Amino acid sequence: MDRAVEEILQTFPLPWKEKKVLIKPNILGPYPPEKGITTHPSLIRSLVKALRKRGARCAVGDNPGLHGYTANERCARISGILEAAEGDYINLARDSARISLESRFLDKLVVSRAVLEADLLINVPKFKTHVQTQVTGAVKNMFGILVGAEKARVHHAVPRPRHFSEALVDIYQIRVPDLTLMDAVVGMEGNGPSGKDLRPIGKILASRNGVSLDGLMAAMMGIPPRRVDHLDIACQRGLGEIAPERMEIQGSWEPLWKFKTPLSFASQGWFGAVLNRLLYRPLIKPRLKVRPDLCTRCEVCIQHCPAQALSMQDVPHLDEKKCIACYCCYELCPSQAMELASWMRWIHPGDKTPKEKPHRAERKA
Repeated sequence: MDRAVEEILQTFPLPWKEKKVLIKPNILGPYPPEKGITTHPSLIRSLVKALRKRGARCAVGDNPGLHGYTANERCARISGILEAAEGDYINLARDSARISLESRFLDKLVVSRAVLEADLLINVPKFKTHVQTQVTGAVKNMFGILVGAEKARVHHAVPRPRHFSEALVDIYQIRVPDLTLMDAVVGMEGNGPSGKDLRPIGKILASRNGVSLDGLMAAMMGIPPRRVDHLDIACQRGLGEIAPERMEIQGSWEPLWKFKTPLSFASQGWFGAVLNRLLYRPLIKPRLKVRPDLCTRCEVCIQHCPAQALSMQDVPHLDEKKCIACYCCYELCPSQAMELASWMRWIHPGDKTPKEKPHRAERKA
């Protein structure tokens, strides 16, 4: 890992010396490294080591999905990132700022002040699928600059999939990262971002442009980047190229064999809006199912539901009329007791074999 990080920092040189550098991993919740849900601590440790050698003043931090007293440090400790930061971990929620932003849906947001004040920002997401946004990578990881219950407020304010994706891009533009390193040593397929289907990939992906990196990630998953709403919107705004065939890529890549994509989908455009209303929501939309044998009755899902659609009976019970399909309960369940069920699983094209010979892109420059 040390060698890979050194090569990346040499390929993408930045003025590190004496700069305040914030490293932003993905710490979704209190999950240990072997679950493959959070950024692996070995990557964070190598980054901190390499940046210190270059004279940078490092800080490592995130705002996990769980909020509440001591939740931040607990998630960092269980994920291994607190130790990997070697004294440089900070709780991003302790110092925040309320800012205005240009958005059709949100006037103001509370974000971590350290993100705004960093001289350089390194985004370190995980290569994963996502049941709501199809993929979660560089753009989605910046949702973690929001403090406390702000994530839930955004979900509740912008429940429609396309609109939520636009809000994600608005948030990404608050502070566009200077460098993105994606942990793709072990990725996640199927129903991410906190699922159980891990996929060995054996790569660290890196770029100065996080949007382009997400485009490559989607293509590796077998998902056309233009069909990922937030990537399509980011590309239209000129934030990055998302078609790998128009990128300069060092090394080789190919679509991952029989990669399982998320169970959920929502179609685009005006036709898609009609289809969603008539077909997706009543028939195809995945239903949440609680496994009583795994549920610990911790009520994390109830406490973090933006729509207050969950209540405790023998196990958490979902009021589907209130549910906005944000899947926060699914991704934040510490015991992974939430599952998605849909008749679409019988025809779901998750196990896809590329119809064409896998494409390889070598370094062009």
